[in-house]
Amino acid sequence: MQLLPGLYLLNGFAYATHANFYLLRSDEGNVLIDSGTFPEDLERAEQQLAVWGLDLESVDHLLLTHAHYDHVANAATLRERGATVVAGPGDAEGIALADNRTLPYVGYPVPPCKVDRVVTDGEIIEAAGFRIKAIHAPGHTDGCIIYELDHAGRKVWFTGDVLMAPAEDFNAQLGWEGSEEFDRATYIESLKRLAAMKPDVVLAGHFIPYLRDGWKLVGRAYMKALLEWRGPSARSGSGPGSSKVDVDGH
Repeated sequence: MQLLPGLYLLNGFAYATHANFYLLRSDEGNVLIDSGTFPEDLERAEQQLAVWGLDLESVDHLLLTHAHYDHVANAATLRERGATVVAGPGDAEGIALADNRTLPYVGYPVPPCKVDRVVTDGEIIEAAGFRIKAIHAPGHTDGCIIYELDHAGRKVWFTGDVLMAPAEDFNAQLGWEGSEEFDRATYIESLKRLAAMKPDVVLAGHFIPYLRDGWKLVGRAYMKALLEWRGPSARSGSGPGSSKVDVDGH
């Protein structure tokens, strides 16, 4: 599915599958954001790309939003095919070790994958002619990265699971609380910082693409966190105010 010129959704909600991942196309190469959960996700992506005469062999960089299995499971395969793998602090180590930061305890262990570049807040990634800014937004995981670029006249954010827009009400959804490093207080601080920014387009790791007024979704996510999570317990995945989301909704 083409969302904007040169920007494609290759897996996820539109294909009745779990996790979204995206491709940026230029004359210099392609950049993939996240990698899906199962090998068949890559096969499906290849089928979609073939419609536009493209394939995954020309992927220059793979940008991982965070370490959870449903976003990194195909990273090792793509690296073997030539992609430079990028991830955030802490999560990069988890991906390389395939340890609990990838959530094997929910039943989906992933192969380890070396991360070629660890990015921190504000770094610029130059890949396939794109200039992509890393925004560190911890809380869902310690190393969550939002990737920002100006594209087709819009400021586009790839947000992973930091914030999402469920199709049923177009409101904000926050990331799953079941990972070991999930931290409510840190998450709220990240959302507060993000709410001061003004993205036009929010492309999340699950649910629908938000193609206009993305800043509204960011503000709603911050408000939701304030309403549901403020309190004396900063590190918690259960109890009053916890998000009612199962593992397949994170």
